[in-house]
Amino acid sequence: SSGINAEYGQPILHVQDVLDEVEIPEAGPQRKPKQQQLIEMRAVIREAMENAGEDTSDDSLCLVDSHSNNVIEHPYPTTKSLFCGGLSRFFQGEPRSGSPFCLPEENCMTISKTAVFNALKEGGKKLSLRAHFITMMPDITPMSLTLIELNLSFNNFRSVPVQALHLPNLLSLSLRNNPIMQLPTDMSGLPKLVELNLSFCLIHYIPDGFFSLPAIASLDMSYNHLSEIPPSIVHMSTLRELNLDGNQIPALPFSALGLTKLQFLKIKNNFTSQRLWSHHSSKAPPSLKSMCAKLVVDFEMDHRSVCPDELSDWIDSRTSVCECCGGNLVGEGLTVVRSVMERTFGVRNLPLALSSCGLTCFYEYKKMKNLDVQEGSQTALQQLMP
Repeated sequence: SSGINAEYGQPILHVQDVLDEVEIPEAGPQRKPKQQQLIEMRAVIREAMENAGEDTSDDSLCLVDSHSNNVIEHPYPTTKSLFCGGLSRFFQGEPRSGSPFCLPEENCMTISKTAVFNALKEGGKKLSLRAHFITMMPDITPMSLTLIELNLSFNNFRSVPVQALHLPNLLSLSLRNNPIMQLPTDMSGLPKLVELNLSFCLIHYIPDGFFSLPAIASLDMSYNHLSEIPPSIVHMSTLRELNLDGNQIPALPFSALGLTKLQFLKIKNNFTSQRLWSHHSSKAPPSLKSMCAKLVVDFEMDHRSVCPDELSDWIDSRTSVCECCGGNLVGEGLTVVRSVMERTFGVRNLPLALSSCGLTCFYEYKKMKNLDVQEGSQTALQQLMP
């Protein structure tokens, strides 16, 4: 209750303690999970039986269903687990054992094997092992010729499983969120693969043989550790969608312009800022070895007769096309990063890394703010395309 103090004109608040008149219930014991109760009961019973000198085998024990008071037969009579749940449990939509104890691998059906078995019952065309947290694939040999969609995302694969590389009719493969660091150098076992998802892995390098996918249309390699894209990406001539978000890529190779069917490109959250172009461009002149070898190639000299065999082999293996003028490029060349004038693959100011044959081409293109694909570059592009 409250009132007004006549002397000070302030409200008076009357407080009455009512806690003594209310019965507060005592806190009950903390609830334990059912699995923890089973584990504790198992330990107590086994210890008591061992102290009493009685037989600790499971033949004398049984589990009673609390709902119907019926004795439940032990589903694993040969194992040494004291308890097994009467109700089936599920993980990822697949039935699993109710026992909280590990069973021998040969005596039980794992979740992954169950998923393979269920996929075979449905015709063996689709298999999902998503979030099974496995490091090795189960045997999928019975469906290797019929499988068209395979989901292996959210697992612990350190590399692409070998079984997933020999599926001749596979159309879609997802390996998202796996700690994969290295990619295979041979993808010829997936001739019909259309969609490949390798996002959120730990990939830092792409080998040239990885691009040997004749039917690929969608490639997702976002949020990896890539710092460059090899020029051999031009061999993916059927590619339509490419996602490279969240990497460390400063620029795409000049040969990427040869991806004539590419319609959608994502390259956000990379090192593509114009302020970083000078950092990724060459700062040192070409080596004397490269300059002399270029003169030999330009004048069409018979280097086999005037150069040692080791140097001749090096010239043959390191001679390519200058991406600036279309001439001969011997050795590493000089790299210059510039953006394309027009909108390319749906991206404005797409940065490209060009390899120039010498200082003349290098400084000529370095003066440009935007790259105009001139006649010489178009010639080089035609020679680079498969």
